[in-house]
Amino acid sequence: MESTSTPKAKKSSRCAFEGCNARVVKIIGDCRYCQHKFCGTHRLPECHVCPNLATCKQASFERNSNKLLNEKCVKLKV
Repeated sequence: MESTSTPKAKKSSRCAFEGCNARVVKIIGDCRYCQHKFCGTHRLPECHVCPNLATCKQASFERNSNKLLNEKCVKLKV
């Protein structure tokens, strides 16, 4: 009896950046915005020319804006 099972496709553990064949960084190599996996060199959205870079910048701007608006400087009372 012959086995007709097809070989399982391996998950790619290489950088998704075109022309880069480096290994993916396990924890920090995942891009939140385009869902691809990258090496240490291309892990930042600016480095791998993320298609959702505008979304990334807008989210960072809003996060920083909210943080600054919620903080207050209070004068010490003597």
